[in-house]
Amino acid sequence: MAKPSKDEEEIAVPAPVFSVTAKDDKDKIALPDAHDPVTGHGRWLYEGRLGEGGLATVFRAWDCKGGLGFVAVKVLKKHSKAHARHAFAMHRESQWSLERLHNRADPRYSEEHAKLFARYLEDHTGFVELGPEDFEERRKDFESPSFDWYKQRIDLPIASKPYVVMELVKGETLQVAMPSMSATEKRQVILQCATALEYLERFHMIHRDFRGCNMHLIAREKPNESCQLKILDLGVMISSEAGMEVNCNMAVQAFRRRGETEEKRKRYDWLPWEVRSACDELQGAVKNFEPPGHSFDAFSLGVLILHLLLGKTKARSVLDSLQDHPERTPDGCGIGVPKELLGNLLAEAAKRPRPREVCAQLVPLRLKSPQKEAAVSAEKAEATPAVPSCHTVSHTTTKMEGSSDEEGEMEVVEMDTKKGTETIGQKKDNDTAAKEAAAKEAAAKIAAAKEAAAKVAAAKKAAAKEAAAREAAAKEAAAKEAAAKEAAAKEAAAKEAAAKEAAAKEATAKEAAAKEAAAKEAAAKEAAAKEAAAKEAAKEAATIPKHDVGRRSKSRSRSRNRKESSLERKQRLRRERARHLLPEDPARSQAPEEKAAKRPLAEETAPDADAAGAPAKEARRDVRDVTHVSVLDLLRRQQAVEKEQEEVAEARRKEQRLQAQKQEERRAEEERQKQAQQALQMQAQYQQMQMQMQWAQHAELLQRHLLGAFPGAFPGFPGACGFGTPMTALQAAPSVPAGPVPGVVSKASAPPPKPADAASPAGPAQGGLDRAKKGTLNGQSWDPRELMAAAAAQLVEAQQTTDLRNIGSRTNT
Repeated sequence: MAKPSKDEEEIAVPAPVFSVTAKDDKDKIALPDAHDPVTGHGRWLYEGRLGEGGLATVFRAWDCKGGLGFVAVKVLKKHSKAHARHAFAMHRESQWSLERLHNRADPRYSEEHAKLFARYLEDHTGFVELGPEDFEERRKDFESPSFDWYKQRIDLPIASKPYVVMELVKGETLQVAMPSMSATEKRQVILQCATALEYLERFHMIHRDFRGCNMHLIAREKPNESCQLKILDLGVMISSEAGMEVNCNMAVQAFRRRGETEEKRKRYDWLPWEVRSACDELQGAVKNFEPPGHSFDAFSLGVLILHLLLGKTKARSVLDSLQDHPERTPDGCGIGVPKELLGNLLAEAAKRPRPREVCAQLVPLRLKSPQKEAAVSAEKAEATPAVPSCHTVSHTTTKMEGSSDEEGEMEVVEMDTKKGTETIGQKKDNDTAAKEAAAKEAAAKIAAAKEAAAKVAAAKKAAAKEAAAREAAAKEAAAKEAAAKEAAAKEAAAKEAAAKEAAAKEATAKEAAAKEAAAKEAAAKEAAAKEAAAKEAAKEAATIPKHDVGRRSKSRSRSRNRKESSLERKQRLRRERARHLLPEDPARSQAPEEKAAKRPLAEETAPDADAAGAPAKEARRDVRDVTHVSVLDLLRRQQAVEKEQEEVAEARRKEQRLQAQKQEERRAEEERQKQAQQALQMQAQYQQMQMQMQWAQHAELLQRHLLGAFPGAFPGFPGACGFGTPMTALQAAPSVPAGPVPGVVSKASAPPPKPADAASPAGPAQGGLDRAKKGTLNGQSWDPRELMAAAAAQLVEAQQTTDLRNIGSRTNT
């Protein structure tokens, strides 16, 4: 294992609080959920930085509150506009592992193949809470070509510091381990890479970042252990479903900007030819991969084989010429890859083989150790017959260019043509010298290998001891923290119990004090009630005279005859009501005459009854006190009943007043309507009288006009030559139209005017009109009566129409 560089050295405890990659204070990002040994808050105890890329920084951390142990925490770097898009990339790579590659419930899952990929443990990017619950639906929403990451704002629940948690992969990167790897290890790595790509093909996924810096060797070849590979960084992995090859979504695109210079672009040598050409044209069409889907990672595998075969620097220079000259493809049989297979991996997309075809075409290696190789070469030299002087066969070993194999090399036979001949003795001497040199070289190599192995073992032991010490310190700190927490919890529980006990005692004391106060108050009330009852009984006893029944009834009647005060009257009424409410006493229910008859007899027979009956009086007084208390209770109840009855009566009186007020308002409204109707009727009558007067004036004007225009046309008509006779007949002719006036409500219409009497002044006029004869005017015959009737009708109709319109407008106003 190579020694880690300064950038990869672990940071000593206490853990960093901010990202160690920040250049300025404004770029510092607080590490998510960092553990604080003082307060005990936080979950992850960060111990150092493991690596850094363009998207995130990976830290080594210890799970203080879970059972994960040492893990790798990948924290997103601070980005301004592309923050949500990069957080989605981290979310997607974690879900590729959780939902696909390492999901035991998936029927395509294989435990042997899943071990080739680093396992993601937790996703803390915030995208799980957004969008649909299913990852596939969520991915399609955010990877849709119509989704714009710059216009559509996404607010993540933990937008300030998204991160994911992975298993801690130990060992060294493949890129660092390449120079020290043997041919067997290289072939095993190629076989495991092809197997991993075959597992990805089951899920229709493309890694797109398949190179040495994203692979770790967690175990190297040993006598009882094989080389084991782990593949990391699924950040740019996408699905190979239809439409994704030209998807323009920013979360799907990658490698569009590879640098300004040709030197920087050479670093992206794992990209296929077709993807490079699309990336060079920034404004052109997007090409994420070329169908079939496995072609992208197949080309990356071919580039990785070139790196293992020739080294990174020479592989890049050779790769540039292979696009135009595929015949220059080197032979990789030294690491188990035939030349034809390597050429097809670096050819066009349609010619690239599938991962399972690569596994089938790998060639098994037949390598020999240096000791066996020297012995075999000596045996061959002894058994080799003499050959012609012009053709000498020599067995030499050559090291393939770019290979770093120290344990064994491929056997190559070369024909060497020399001038001259050699004797058998010279050959034997040369063979002996070669054997000794080979043996010395092999011994030196073995010693160097043992020394290197010892150094590696010592380094591993030191690292293990350091890790164990750190783990023990962490466990001890966790135990101390747990003990402190337990002690604090016990102390808090004890304090809480003491507080509860004190509160219970205080509550008990308060309850006892309240009971005592209530008992005292009840006793005081009872004593006050007894005292009041005794006083009332004493007052009542004082009011009763010690005379006989006759004298007592006379004095009572005399006291009733005099004027009682209001207080005495109330007390007397209360006593009477109480007597009615109390059960009847046999002694009281006796008739007054019997009592009067018995008492004198008793006074005569027992003159000292007052002295002898003193105990009986005291007993009766005690009974009277008891009954008086019950009488007071009955009085209080009676007062409550009377108060309730008064309230009900008051409510009824209030309701009656409201009903009377409503009836009064209704009558006032009817009276107003009646007055308004009478006013309208009077206005209509007044207007009708005015119309009749106007019609009479018009008829008189018409008469004058006709008589002036046709003098002498009405012989025998009075007033034909003058205007002395009034025209009452014409005035009565246009009668008032029947029916109500428009706009006026009336109960009955005015009666029509009576016909003119024969003795009235209109009689001669009417008679004159009847006697008028027909004449000629302007050569036409005419009847004066018809002419006057037509003219009068037209005039009256016009005037009536105008007046009715005016009446309607004034009425509405």
